[in-house]
Amino acid sequence: MAELYAIVGTLERARLMLAAKVPYLQLRIKDRPLAPHVNEIAAWAREFPATRLIVNDDLELAVSAEAWGVHLGQEDVMRYAPSDLAGAPLRVGISTHTDEEIRRALELGAAAIGFGPVFASATKTLAHEPQGVARLREVVAQAPVPVVAIGGIGPENLLPVAETGVAMIAMISALERFADSASLASLMAAMKKPEPDEAPAE
Repeated sequence: MAELYAIVGTLERARLMLAAKVPYLQLRIKDRPLAPHVNEIAAWAREFPATRLIVNDDLELAVSAEAWGVHLGQEDVMRYAPSDLAGAPLRVGISTHTDEEIRRALELGAAAIGFGPVFASATKTLAHEPQGVARLREVVAQAPVPVVAIGGIGPENLLPVAETGVAMIAMISALERFADSASLASLMAAMKKPEPDEAPAE
């Protein structure tokens, strides 16, 4: 069963995701500094215990905000010594696109890896070609840590991604279609892949 890994670009969208009790919420906010909001973000863990909060790019801010985790891209990882990552008091997720990047992320002690892009992305120009579902399935089978599938994923192509056994499915632009808790609840329900001995609902 895959879980929703919501990535948002505003505090307003983050508050909606928290109200909807999304299991994972990554703050990727580029339009304002997060430091002035660190107290509010730190309070979210107490107010919304159903959601694991991840801060993008900034290990120090993630620690200050008492976040559940931090997610680092390949360039972000280079800013930190391996000892900083190993000693961080939270989970470190690292973006990967190749076998070499996966190997390096695991050497650095990543608690999870983001892998993609699975499909073409609607949010940014990609430095890597879409990996596809078959390649994602291989990574999921081989990785010793949870995998977050990312890149061009939405309701229309959700099922084949979930069927790879991936732990989490990241959505960014596709989430803009969901404007309330009820619609988000429906999306999260659709992500729950039936168990082998469980018949699909009629």
